[in-house]
Amino acid sequence: MGANNAAMNMDNQNDNGNVHQDKWEGSFISNDPYLRESALNLRQTTAALSGAIYPKLSVQNMLRSREIGKRERSRSRHILTERNPSLSSSKGAFTPGEKASIVNNYLPNQRALIETVDTKTFCCLYLPSNRIVTASQDDKLRFYMRRDRLQSKYTVVGSREHYSVPDLGWSILDLTLNSVGNQIAYSTWSDSIHYTAIDDLNDDLYWNQLNGVEIPPSRSSRFAYFSLRYNMDDHYLIAGGSDGFIYMFAHVEPRLQMFQAHQDDVNAICCSKTNPYVFCSGSDDGLCKVWDTRLVGNTTFPVGIFAGHRDGITYIDAHGNDRYILTNSKDQTIKIWDLRRFSSRDAEKVTLNAVRRQRWDYRYQHIPQIFHSVGPLEGDGSLMTFRGHSVQHTLIRAKFSPERTGFRYVYTGSTEGNVYIYDILTGEIVRALDGHRSVVRDCCWHPDENEIITVSWDGVTARWYYKTRYDDEEEEEELDRVSDSNSSSDDDDDDNYNDDDSDAGNGYGVGHWRSSEHQPMRRHRKRNNGSFPFARCR
Repeated sequence: MGANNAAMNMDNQNDNGNVHQDKWEGSFISNDPYLRESALNLRQTTAALSGAIYPKLSVQNMLRSREIGKRERSRSRHILTERNPSLSSSKGAFTPGEKASIVNNYLPNQRALIETVDTKTFCCLYLPSNRIVTASQDDKLRFYMRRDRLQSKYTVVGSREHYSVPDLGWSILDLTLNSVGNQIAYSTWSDSIHYTAIDDLNDDLYWNQLNGVEIPPSRSSRFAYFSLRYNMDDHYLIAGGSDGFIYMFAHVEPRLQMFQAHQDDVNAICCSKTNPYVFCSGSDDGLCKVWDTRLVGNTTFPVGIFAGHRDGITYIDAHGNDRYILTNSKDQTIKIWDLRRFSSRDAEKVTLNAVRRQRWDYRYQHIPQIFHSVGPLEGDGSLMTFRGHSVQHTLIRAKFSPERTGFRYVYTGSTEGNVYIYDILTGEIVRALDGHRSVVRDCCWHPDENEIITVSWDGVTARWYYKTRYDDEEEEEELDRVSDSNSSSDDDDDDNYNDDDSDAGNGYGVGHWRSSEHQPMRRHRKRNNGSFPFARCR
């Protein structure tokens, strides 16, 4: 079928979804006609890139046709490649869309343990040369490597099992990699940022330090950089602070620029993948703002603002074509935004007022029931809203799936220990990776392979891959073997809540997160398969 027909079918799915005039449940798309048009364009593009416009492909027949040089070109394939030459191929080779269509039939479904540590693990990153790195609350970076792509097992790499980092503060909060892939930087609960080269892990890591403004002693224990990113050309290392400021470190020519960006903590920074001057910030004030580094110093106003969340933003990720971004939020939703369609001033005010009215603390209180069924705010500028995961205790991340999937999915960690994969075309949760016993704060989808890495507060680093048949009972037995050792780790990352009380007193150590308290939610989501079709707006 053609791209237009595919999009029409997707609209029909929305029309047939469970619609409640006074109650919104599950995922939904915007009811604004201009935003709906943008949402349709996104879905048409996604359908083409992911191969969803093609009939179900038989890999055997495709390979056989290619071998004898008689690959047929369907009418839809011919029309699509005429409109977008980048999707075409020569001499009967598979198009990117056809490749993605095959890949998406084999989403990861099986878990393999990489390592278990007695501390909360906060971040993970894929590195060049088949390596990954994780960052934990015990001040350790751990590097793992596969000797070649045909091997599935990751082993510790480097001159030691782990590398301690200086100036921990409370925990490593964020970890980022430069565009070349030879330098990493981390932020923590302190007023310093550190970076180092990772070309040779056989030697000790020598850290360089970047200092922001001097923080008064009365505030130093309360200051943190919650997020940091290299911009596209690595000229700037941009960080978001707990004081609402954005800090731009030009570490090539040591220089610091800073400006008040938000009214509350800056939890998320995301830099453009195609423009070295553009980046986004997300805050506990509920707003996502877009900035141009060329204007910093001349004005404190952003290029544009996205408004529509009812609570703070925890993470931002950019789509591969750099036209869309997504935000994860404490209001238990993920929203996709069009960078060409900013929100109005009135919508900004509505969002700020909605966030101010929140009276719950996501670190330790139950999620308000209203979040599971409330409709969009007036002036909500998002194209799509996804519901089904939960965001509590820490700044949980959500991301777009890589190019090899056609950017078809949004995947996210969740409070109860699952990873959820949403389909942009339908809004449904197409896969729930159920395996961790605690919060999954971060997850990474390999750009070139069918693999997802997850890290959790249960101390487990895991690899997810596709397996034709797998046994749930065997997986549960493996989880039961995970150590229940407690650690002296503290509460969540975005507010140093443990000033007076320890984990032992509050019950928020690693052992707590591996306990059975969160398991009913995990089992409930698994039984219901987490399917949330788009509800048509009224």
